[in-house]
Amino acid sequence: MKAQQLMSLLIAVVAVVGMALAGAVQAVAQTPDNGAIAAKYVSNGNAVRLGNATKSLRCSLLQGGCYRDYQKGSIYWSPASGAHIVLGAIAARWAKSKWERGLLGYPISDENCTLISRGCVQQYQGGNIYWQSSVGAHSIHGGIGSKWGQMGYERSPLGFPVGEENCAGAPVSCIQSFLGGTIAWKAGVGVSVNPNAGSFGTVVNKRRPNTPINRTPPDLVWAGSQLMRREAATQMAQLISGASAEGVPITLVSGFRSYATQARLYNNYVWQYGQALADTISARPGFSEHQTGLVMDIGTPNGACALQACFVNTPAGQFAAANAWRYGFIVRYPQGYDSITGYTFEPWHLRYVGVRAATDMHNRGFKTLEQYFGLPAAPKY
Repeated sequence: MKAQQLMSLLIAVVAVVGMALAGAVQAVAQTPDNGAIAAKYVSNGNAVRLGNATKSLRCSLLQGGCYRDYQKGSIYWSPASGAHIVLGAIAARWAKSKWERGLLGYPISDENCTLISRGCVQQYQGGNIYWQSSVGAHSIHGGIGSKWGQMGYERSPLGFPVGEENCAGAPVSCIQSFLGGTIAWKAGVGVSVNPNAGSFGTVVNKRRPNTPINRTPPDLVWAGSQLMRREAATQMAQLISGASAEGVPITLVSGFRSYATQARLYNNYVWQYGQALADTISARPGFSEHQTGLVMDIGTPNGACALQACFVNTPAGQFAAANAWRYGFIVRYPQGYDSITGYTFEPWHLRYVGVRAATDMHNRGFKTLEQYFGLPAAPKY
């Protein structure tokens, strides 16, 4: 072979090898460990947060995913989710859910630890994992997760989840417990919320009596001339003070009523109007919201439109309609919703649900507790 031809062949071989090496170098540079995972590790002080790597990069996960373990946590990456850190109790809960192979899939965010009560949350493809020191880490997803989110997440009357979703039966029925109650989901039916008995979110209506039926709350205090549960009484005092500051006087008409008191009142209405009408204006004993200690009927000093629908047009009625939610109260029996609540319009009947829930209901336009909690309408016993 001539020297010139040999030189050309050597140049060609070197060029091919060079291209191959360049491709290999580029491929290495584009691996997650040298790209997304490495970038995540060195960003925002994560190297200090995670410590040194304890294992080499592993890339045999679902959907082309990779991960690398460090002294204090791991970084997971997939093309669809990006690179995110998992660590601590939330990582342990994800592990129990079969990591990326489970219902949650890959993480799509890092931990966010700015929730109330110093809680944390991490988002995943199929749901979220929440952690708070008093309850631990629990996942939430699907219809139950959607309803909890609709109510305001951990800021809702339910608070943080305290257990995992538990499903059984056919048709499938699921339930999950929270600090303030439970959310249930049933195939073909949907979701419903059941606040804990005695909580500010307790729903009492014609299908849901007090529990026990003759219950008397343990924390009743005087609110002027009436009894209410302590927190509700404090907030009612604030409402009256706020109205007074705007030149609107409000008087207290009726707060807590015992089972026996409600029985006498209801029987009197039945005697006057008959049971059919009485059931639209007064609760049967054991089924009255007044028995919860969370209700106050309000009025005006001159008695104008006392316990009548026209109360809504008085200054006191107008203040309550516009501002009760600011103090944690709702008008429990609004106009036009008797087919849900079972009672005619009562603009004077204020029910305490807590500032958080009342504000959430106001902001998102919920008028009744039945609608807010996803409960069946209760027009009849």
